[in-house]
Amino acid sequence: MRRYFNTEGRCIPEEHYMVSLDDRLAKIKRLYVDRGKYFVINRGRQYGKTTTLMELAKYLQADYGVIFIDFQLLGEEDFADEERFVIAFLEYLEELLAENKALRECMDEEAFCNLISLKDHGRISLSRLFRGLSRVCRESGKTMVLMIDEVDNASNYRVFLDFLAMLRGYYLDRGSRATFHSVILAGVYDIKNLKLKLYPEEEHQYNSPWNIAADFNFEMSFTSVQITAMLEDYEVDCHTGMDIPSVAEEIYQHTSGYPYLTSLICKILDEKLPEDRDFSERNRVWSREGIVEAVKLILKSSTPLFESMVKQLDTFRDLREMVRGIIYQGKQVIFNPDIRSISLGIMFGFLKEESGKVLVSNRIFEMRMLNMFIMEDSPVSQTNYKWCG
Repeated sequence: MRRYFNTEGRCIPEEHYMVSLDDRLAKIKRLYVDRGKYFVINRGRQYGKTTTLMELAKYLQADYGVIFIDFQLLGEEDFADEERFVIAFLEYLEELLAENKALRECMDEEAFCNLISLKDHGRISLSRLFRGLSRVCRESGKTMVLMIDEVDNASNYRVFLDFLAMLRGYYLDRGSRATFHSVILAGVYDIKNLKLKLYPEEEHQYNSPWNIAADFNFEMSFTSVQITAMLEDYEVDCHTGMDIPSVAEEIYQHTSGYPYLTSLICKILDEKLPEDRDFSERNRVWSREGIVEAVKLILKSSTPLFESMVKQLDTFRDLREMVRGIIYQGKQVIFNPDIRSISLGIMFGFLKEESGKVLVSNRIFEMRMLNMFIMEDSPVSQTNYKWCG
């Protein structure tokens, strides 16, 4: 079975056509992990965070002991209180060690067993958990790194904020107590904005318990060169006869390299358009005409990405009004990261800075939101409405 373009969940190099992450992983290791940084990979929905994190975990295993936790795999009851959270955390570690040979080989068995035994002797608290983790870090054969995915799922719970506060305390005291060399979180919200998810109406939202997090200023969108390399890989298998550089550039012009949108266009070109009689020839599918048709289909579709966009615009009304002004009324907004609506728009992936001004991050988002605003103001019914683009 040949590989395919994936738009659901993590991408796996052996199964999916995807942009090479080698350069990205090497830079993250060198600039952040090797330097012992605590940081958050925060980007918009479906921006490749989980794929990057899981590939990074594999990449780091040669030099580090990596504990990778996905908070999607913990249930709501696991965050009910401190005791249940610690038990769930320890049970997760047990399963992880059983399945991960590389981690098992570098972990000190006695230190790990003492840590796990906390849940069996009624000595359950975050402070005891962290003392046990400190010993594991001190006794292990490799320097330890902690990676946590989907932190947004946990940020509604007080116990998770207490967990972050404990991480911060150990980091600040790392000169005298062993702890994780580097901690990497992944989610849409960055650490300073976690309280926005909890209390979006509050003014004082930035007093995070983890304000020592390093800024993760790292480009995760694809370039046209990277898209070209992915299409070259695809062409080796499928022989469409496409003009690869021009197709890659056309895709980039519509998506600005947003990972999900890039893969979605390619998926439609590969799987859906060939079923259309107007695009029965493969080289016609992989052309400017085919890409325009794929974009039209995307604009008419309902996807979790667009649903999340509408939800965030409804939640943060100042962001909504600013976006509306930019794309519906032609207003120019000077870039200032201290303005909440601007920082939110960039964090969610809706906006970008270019030449000192705030712009919508890609053409597809712009057309989708423009259609939404036109519909809101239109007196005609939805059945009579024609989509822009």
